Amino acid sequence: MVLAAPLPERRQEDRHALDSLADGFWMPEAAEIVVQFLTRYLFFVLAVLFFVTAQGFRPVLLPLDGMLSVLAAYALLNTVLFYFALRRVTPTLLRLAMFMDMALVTLCLIHDPYPNPPSALAYLMVIFGNGMRYGMRLFAESIAVALVLGGAALAVRYRAGGFGLGPGDVFFGIFWFTLVVYAYRLMGRVDAQRTLLDRRSCQDSLTGVLNRHGLVRAAREMFRRDEPLDVIFTDLNEFKHVNDRHGHGTGDRVLTEFAALLKAETGSACVGRWGGDEFVVILPAQDEAAGKQLRERIADALARWAQAQSLPVSVCLGTSHYPRDGHDLDTLLSVADLYMYREKSQAKPCRLVPST
Repeated sequence: MVLAAPLPERRQEDRHALDSLADGFWMPEAAEIVVQFLTRYLFFVLAVLFFVTAQGFRPVLLPLDGMLSVLAAYALLNTVLFYFALRRVTPTLLRLAMFMDMALVTLCLIHDPYPNPPSALAYLMVIFGNGMRYGMRLFAESIAVALVLGGAALAVRYRAGGFGLGPGDVFFGIFWFTLVVYAYRLMGRVDAQRTLLDRRSCQDSLTGVLNRHGLVRAAREMFRRDEPLDVIFTDLNEFKHVNDRHGHGTGDRVLTEFAALLKAETGSACVGRWGGDEFVVILPAQDEAAGKQLRERIADALARWAQAQSLPVSVCLGTSHYPRDGHDLDTLLSVADLYMYREKSQAKPCRLVPST
């Protein structure tokens, strides 16, 4: 029996496993988006009722009619953002909606007629509503914006509105700040656990590249950009023979080495293990010559390593193209699989299969 020499540890995490979390944002589901924007409509109605029924309104910056006009503009802008959010959620859109909320709360706080303004509590609604739905980055940004705009609103309120600063205001401010800090620290722990679970759910524990779930998720995000892509489907030949003759430990090392090889040859491409000895690479579309060279490099690199280890393992590769060959990963893999097995069925050794 020929034993393969131990391989250096080459396991590495695939950056695509954490694309949705790498920048500190949680990408919300459609239901969460609907709830968030419907809540804004509720806030609009409550604000209108508050200022219409409140006694002693003070026109610090705007008269009552002006405040109601601003609230109507807020509802209109909320409708516009709601429309775009249902089509595609981006961090920029989330930030814009958060700033819109904060600006309106600030204006409401300035014109709040009560000595201990209940409008200040609306800052908490915006902070928690964004932070607990969309992640720690927007949580931190919401806190920073609330502190800046809230401080400015209180300065205008006390200087131009004729309000004084009493012990109740100081106590309220301390309570508000303590609650925000406590919630932020608590959500930080939740975020860390969520990130860890998300990483584990998307990564192949053996090779460090994406697993099938993570690959489907990453592919969906890449397809949304509507840019041409190549999808390479690979299959290791004689892998079962390696497992049977040299043991599963050697087989695992072959898979780990091949995953690292794919990452090294494709750079920042999305690499995932589809299952067993099958791997998938998704990368920006190349011309036929460049694609052929890439497949040759992958096959040659594995051949050199296999020869050095005295292992009878080689690779077949098939390529499909998005959007020409399909618009979802299953279809594209089926097309690449046809190209691959058409060549694999031939008697000659399988090295590379260019798409036609």
